[in-house]
Amino acid sequence: MLKYKVLDCWPYKFKEMHATRLRHKLRDKVFKLPQIPAPDKAEVEIHMFCGKKQLDMGIWASWSIMRFIKNAVLFVHSDGTLRDKDNCSWQKVIPSIIIVSKKEADNRAADVLATDYPLLYTWRCHNWCSAQVVDMNLFGESDRLVIMDSDVLCFRKPTELQASLALDEPVYRWNRDIRSAYLADIELLNEITDLLLPEAFNAGFQLTPRLGNRDFEHLERMINLLKADVRIDTNHFWSTQTYYAMCAARCSNAQALPNSYAVTLGQTQDDAVVRHYVGIPSVRPRYFTEGLPKILNLGFKLKAPLL
Repeated sequence: MLKYKVLDCWPYKFKEMHATRLRHKLRDKVFKLPQIPAPDKAEVEIHMFCGKKQLDMGIWASWSIMRFIKNAVLFVHSDGTLRDKDNCSWQKVIPSIIIVSKKEADNRAADVLATDYPLLYTWRCHNWCSAQVVDMNLFGESDRLVIMDSDVLCFRKPTELQASLALDEPVYRWNRDIRSAYLADIELLNEITDLLLPEAFNAGFQLTPRLGNRDFEHLERMINLLKADVRIDTNHFWSTQTYYAMCAARCSNAQALPNSYAVTLGQTQDDAVVRHYVGIPSVRPRYFTEGLPKILNLGFKLKAPLL
């Protein structure tokens, strides 16, 4: 803990304070972004889990990618804190938005999982970000989903993602993480599950086939195997992307997106297409100090310099 504080937290305190000030400065601008027209035909579903605390980030993130994908509809899965006023603010920027309330999600998950997949259902009810694995796959109609976190920004046309979306069969694609971040060491997980999990899978920005009963049955078996090992916490902070990686591991054509989509440390690179500003002190502030200025300078002219 001392090492974490000294090396990973304290050196970035000033940057975090600067990022907070800049976030407040830009908050009004997010509600005045150019509106993304609703598509005549929704061919792409983008799903995001979000709450009131991340409202501005969610709008920035969804607007940043939907300006390039004209036939997309946005599903926002509320953590229970979004209010009607928040929904209206988001809708002014993205009229095609569909808000899935926590109550709706809870009821649908109970109907689909509670009887046939009790272990998966229990995990879903006790893991704060389980919506990526369960809820997002229970709403909408498309056979493929783009899932993104609110701390993701898209800087230019995501041609590689769009090419994968256009394939005849849905595939798994994801932004490569800095390292493998699973609920246990990847070697141990491979041994227990008899799978070969992909290295450095990150669930914060991904293209995925819609998960269904076959996948839920698979995850029920995997959780049952993991629970039998006393070394494993099946509700670990990284369990969501672990379980998604276990689904991707069964598909031979699953692969990471190019390096221009990968999670990185340090400064936002000029050739970045997408960046996931993961929640560590050396990276997250860059969402506001580097990402948003980059988005705004590409999107429309400002009356005054950002920094």
